[in-house]
Amino acid sequence: MPLPRLTRHRRRASVLVVLVACSSLAVGGCRRPAERTYPLEGQIVSIDQARQEMTVKHGDIAGFMPAMTMAYKIRDPAIQTRTPGELIKATLVVEGSSAYLRSIERVGVAPLPTPAAPPTRVMDIVNAGQPVRDAELTDENGRRRSLKDWRGQVIAVTFVYTRCPLPDFCPLIDRQFAAVQEQVRAAADLRGHVRLLSVTLDPEYDTPEVLERHAAALHVDPAVWSLLTGPREEVETFASQFGVSVIRETTAPSELVHNLRTAVIDGDGKLVEILSGAEWQVAQLLAGIRNARARG
Repeated sequence: MPLPRLTRHRRRASVLVVLVACSSLAVGGCRRPAERTYPLEGQIVSIDQARQEMTVKHGDIAGFMPAMTMAYKIRDPAIQTRTPGELIKATLVVEGSSAYLRSIERVGVAPLPTPAAPPTRVMDIVNAGQPVRDAELTDENGRRRSLKDWRGQVIAVTFVYTRCPLPDFCPLIDRQFAAVQEQVRAAADLRGHVRLLSVTLDPEYDTPEVLERHAAALHVDPAVWSLLTGPREEVETFASQFGVSVIRETTAPSELVHNLRTAVIDGDGKLVEILSGAEWQVAQLLAGIRNARARG
């Protein structure tokens, strides 16, 4: 389940990391930043040759992230010679819309934790057909909300934040949801049966008052679309089941780093599908929504 590119936003924040071991980490920004490199030391936990990814349990990366287990893209064909259990030194490269490991050097080997499998699944991702875990959130009007409020309706939920500067990142998701909203309002088979949810990943800034102004700017129809916030841990735990990864750097000004995932949930609260990135088309999401409706 690969992750798309991520966005960064400078803000004060402590570190809370949600990890995805079945996906890669990538980053992007409003400008194409110069290459940044960070030394990394850790142990290879698992390798996915098909995806050119290597899951590494590593220590703190000074100035970037704390110790964690994370899957990273590997561009070097030498990944084929690597084995789980190796102790390595490498360089984490962050540039433009990608992040990957290079200059990987074996420095030793050590037994993997027993059992070896759990560390590779650092995020409990829900699979299609499984119930989605609920969350207690707050909408743009200050009302407490949870998924059960819309049981019987098809839900499309995405994760963005209002200060995201990339026109083709969070703002693009907003525009796509606005277009889907109009299609839902116009379609007799969807009107009254679909709820769009945009959950902020920047809850300290995106208060209900901020979301209310954002909703007005987006021309949100409250009968179709809700903007949600909540305690950071609650938001990120809820988001993690869809493969959303959030990293908050330790240095000031820190950066919020996240990927984009949009999930479709049927009327019984079960996951139907997840769309990655911002490249999906409005028609694609509508087709997923109709598929979920047909199941009901």
